[in-house]
Amino acid sequence: MITPIFYFGMWVFRRDLEEAKEAGYFFPSLDKCTSSSGEECGNNEPLSLWESIFDEHMWDMWRVIDFSTISWKAVYHSIPTLVALALFSLIHVPINIPAFAISTRVDVDMNKELVAHGYSNAIAGIAGGLQNYMAYTQSVLYARSGGVGKASSLAVATITGALFVIGPFIASYIPRCMAGTLLFHVGIDLFLEGVYDTIGKFDILEYGGIWLITVVMTLLGMEAALIAGAISALSVYAFQSITYLNPIRGSMSAVTLRSSAWNRGTLANDILNDEDAGRKRILVVQLQGHLFFGNVAQLTDSIKDIISEKQRNNEDPWIMIMDFSLILGMDSSAAQAIIKLKSNLHKKFNVDVCLFVTGSRDGFPCQFDLSKELVTGEDSSDDEIDGKSQTIPSDHVEDGGLVNEETALLGKPQHMMRNNAKDKFPENCVCESLDSALILAEDVLVAMKDPNLLDEDMCTSLGGSVHGERTLSDEKEMALQYLRNICPQRVQEDIEELFSHFQREVYVKNDIIWKQGSPGDCSKLLLQGTLLSLLENEAGTTESIKRGNLIGEFGLVQGTNRMSTVKCVSDEAILYSLNRDSWEQLTREKPRVAQIMYLIVVKYLAHRVQHVSNRIFETRCVPI
Repeated sequence: MITPIFYFGMWVFRRDLEEAKEAGYFFPSLDKCTSSSGEECGNNEPLSLWESIFDEHMWDMWRVIDFSTISWKAVYHSIPTLVALALFSLIHVPINIPAFAISTRVDVDMNKELVAHGYSNAIAGIAGGLQNYMAYTQSVLYARSGGVGKASSLAVATITGALFVIGPFIASYIPRCMAGTLLFHVGIDLFLEGVYDTIGKFDILEYGGIWLITVVMTLLGMEAALIAGAISALSVYAFQSITYLNPIRGSMSAVTLRSSAWNRGTLANDILNDEDAGRKRILVVQLQGHLFFGNVAQLTDSIKDIISEKQRNNEDPWIMIMDFSLILGMDSSAAQAIIKLKSNLHKKFNVDVCLFVTGSRDGFPCQFDLSKELVTGEDSSDDEIDGKSQTIPSDHVEDGGLVNEETALLGKPQHMMRNNAKDKFPENCVCESLDSALILAEDVLVAMKDPNLLDEDMCTSLGGSVHGERTLSDEKEMALQYLRNICPQRVQEDIEELFSHFQREVYVKNDIIWKQGSPGDCSKLLLQGTLLSLLENEAGTTESIKRGNLIGEFGLVQGTNRMSTVKCVSDEAILYSLNRDSWEQLTREKPRVAQIMYLIVVKYLAHRVQHVSNRIFETRCVPI
């Protein structure tokens, strides 16, 4: 709009075009010769376009070099600029290409980019042309304007080639203020993008480096700014490399891992234990140390190699869990690389669900809002419930307390089939703990086979609604189902006989079920509500107890005192309790029924040994 407005102003003020050119409002035409004082010289008859380009002076650049006329003092003073240009030539591809890839959310092959720039500059040098490189600002503008694919690229190249020929002629009709306005606009835009838009997205050290480069370039020029940028980058790299570790601590399938959702039904466990479509399809990768621009490429390449190896062995992972619990810090470039990696996992490796574990309620250890970017992505809205992405906390609030994460995918379970509704999966989820991520991954595997099994795990096919009123008969059937889930190998009659010795109890919020150190004189089955187990002599060590779990069985069988305090954290909790008198009566009169409690103790201990937190963080516990 600048050029039309300028011409409109000329029309308003009755200024003639030739008069404006003589006043210096336009660039001089190439078919005229002007002296250093701006006066025309020699024969200035108009030339044709062909004559203005292909004339006797076309090859002057190859024959006018006279070393005797060179000012070596000027060459000496130009050396810093030449060195800066040479350095910039070397680093512009590694800087501009990744920046452009991040801005456009595409993956790039740096080898191909480097080769392409090498050929381009070699041809330009042979032809006597200028150095060329990818201009970041113009490329982003091109991409945001819809430029994509070879057709649009060839169109841009064709137009650029045409402008190289006729551009100087057209330029003589473009007002000088146009160039100044463009430079002013680009300067403001780059300043906002580099300094203002990055507030809160970089840590203090990185953001300080941005301001250092900005100030030095403004006051001392590009050469000094390049030196300042190099010093800043090396300082950040050295600081972040102090605690450098291999960013990947280890990777494994979830075949031998167990979540705290260990009371699933028989059919659900059969799916998870399937040798082809079970936990084998869950890949867990644990990261460690600091993630920054110096090792993030190693991280992404290693993960791609791990998945490629799995695919070559026909063990394609359907669900990917990336655990950031041991990550101490992360810079913005690493966060951007994780976002790109997420996209590649879906598009190139056909991973259905990506789960990212923060390891903390505070989110990822970086200034960049990585949780939001991973969850929302490009195609999702913040208010999606069962769309592409979700944030899954370690616990969900229901019935006034903490409930089973198995409810996470129950919005529309009929959409969870892998083959005919892949687009309905929660493709990207951020979880607070590795346990909640594994629970969700197991839910997805079960839902791929039979979504209705998730309903059965929640409230059983006999117990009615999770929130609705239940009769005592409903409660009994649900309790029996929970016991069958815990000990599926036992006969129905023995389980019913065991349950006949349980007594119904009701607790309200903040009621203490038992205190740490009190006698272990009973075992309780949680039917409704939520309990919290806490160690009183440790700082904040707690564990949520969800419905369907049996508690206190170890103290009852072994006769030991309680090792933790248990209290009710939901508005109401319904439990069924087996006291010591009834237990001892069973051991005397019906030892086969009493044996069920021994089997439950063994099973729970085995699950705790194989729990994912033990297997991932420590290697002293091996699968049983």
